[in-house]
Amino acid sequence: MLTIDQPSAELKVAEGTFPAGTYLVKRDQPYGRLAKILLEKQDFPDPNLRTYDDTGWTMGLMLQAEVTPIADKAALDAAVTPVVEARADGAVTAERGAAVLVVPHHGANAMTTLRYRLKALDVRALEQPHTAGGTTFPAGSFVIATTQGGRAVTDEVRAQVQTLGLDAVGLPSAPSAAMHAVDLPRLAVFSTWGSTQEVGWVRHAFDQFEVPYDLIYKERVRRGGLRADYDVILVPNQGRSAKNLVYDIDVKGPPLAYRKDDRYRSLGMYGESDDIRGGMGLEGVLELRKFVEAGGVLITLGTASYMPPEFGLTRNVNAQRPSPAFYAPGPIIEAEVAAPAHPILYGYQSTKMPVRYGNGPLLQVPETDRGQVVMRYPGGAASVLSGLMKGADEVRNRPAIVDVPVDSGRIILFAGNPCYRWQNFGEFGLLFNAITHWNDVPATVAREAPTPPQ
Repeated sequence: MLTIDQPSAELKVAEGTFPAGTYLVKRDQPYGRLAKILLEKQDFPDPNLRTYDDTGWTMGLMLQAEVTPIADKAALDAAVTPVVEARADGAVTAERGAAVLVVPHHGANAMTTLRYRLKALDVRALEQPHTAGGTTFPAGSFVIATTQGGRAVTDEVRAQVQTLGLDAVGLPSAPSAAMHAVDLPRLAVFSTWGSTQEVGWVRHAFDQFEVPYDLIYKERVRRGGLRADYDVILVPNQGRSAKNLVYDIDVKGPPLAYRKDDRYRSLGMYGESDDIRGGMGLEGVLELRKFVEAGGVLITLGTASYMPPEFGLTRNVNAQRPSPAFYAPGPIIEAEVAAPAHPILYGYQSTKMPVRYGNGPLLQVPETDRGQVVMRYPGGAASVLSGLMKGADEVRNRPAIVDVPVDSGRIILFAGNPCYRWQNFGEFGLLFNAITHWNDVPATVAREAPTPPQ
C-alpha cells in the first residue's frame, strides 16, 4: 500500500513553503517508485517508438492539480499524519439572515452533483466573476435563494454543500450581476451496438456524479421525435470514423438479435434489438438534424465528432485527419482557452490547461466563424506535456472544442475525449458544463444561417 501523509504544520523546504494539510508522498517507502511512475512526466525521447497503449498518464496533469517534486530531504523528516481517507468537508459561512447562498465554482466536478441533488430548487449561475462581501466568486458560481416556494431551503443546501466538500457564502442580497438559470436537461446518451467500451466509461462517470440519462440506440434515433423527449443528446467517443458510427455493424447474413430469452437471460438489461446490424443510417442522421433544428443540443466526443461535419450537420466546420506520419498514442498536451466567458469553461481559471489528446478530428472553422471556437490546441513540441506525440505541428491552432449554433439548436464538438475512462477528472467539468448549461448560448457565438426550406 502506498502511504500518503499530511504535514501537521507548514512545510518549508528548498522548493518552497507548503501549508499544513498538503498531501505529501514520501519516496522512502516500499511503493515509492509507484508514486514516481504515477506522478512524473512520461518522456519518450525516441519519436519513432511505437507503443501498445497510452503514453501519458501523469496524474497531476489529468487531475489539473499542482504537483511539486521535492528533492530537499528535509521533507522526509517532517511531522505528518497519515491519510486514512481523503475527504473534503464543505462549509457554509455567514448564512444567518442571508437572502442567498453563493457556491463558488472552483472547478469541482461535485458542482454538477450539487445541481442535480437540488433539482427541485431554482439555481442560478453567475456569468462573470463577481465580488461581494469581500469574496470574489468566479463565473459559473451558483446563486441560490434561501427562501423558495414559500419555504426555507438553507438547511437543505447546507447539507448537500457540506457532504460534497464544497463551500457556500451567505449574502444579504442577490449579487447585482448577470446570471442565468441552470436548467437541467432531459439527457440521452447514444450508443452503437458494435462499440460500447468508451460509452460505458461515460455512463460510469455519469452514474458516479449522479447525472441521470436515458441510454438510446439506433432504434430510438430512427423512430424520430427526439426533441419531444430530450434536450441534449450526447454521442460519446465510438466508431473509428463517421461512417462506422452511422452504419455500425455490417449488414451481412441473418439478423443479429440482442434480446433476453430463456437461453440468454442476462441480455436486454440496458437495451434490446431484433437486429443490431446497420446502425442509425442516413435516416438516423436526418433525425439528429431535426432534433438540432428544433432546439436540441447535440454533443459529440472524440472520433464521434467526425460525424457532424462529414454528414453535413455542421456545414461550415470541416473534420480532417492527420498525415500518416502523425502519431499520438494518448499523450497529455496543452490546450488554450479561446472563449473565456463561455459556460463550458466555468470553473477553469487558467487560460491554458492540460488535456488528453484523444485522436479525434482535426477540426477546421472558417475565419468568419472563429467565435465558435471555445478551446484550441497551440500545437508544437513544447505543447506536449507528457507522453508521445510525433508531428505535434499538425495540431497547431486546431480547435479542441467548437460550439456551433445551427437553426434553433447547437452542436458542440469535442475533438478530444473529456471523459476518458476513469482518468482525466480535470476535464470532466468541460462536459458537465456543456450539459448543465445546455441552453445558455453566449452572445459572442456566431450563428450559422438557418437551413433553407426544403
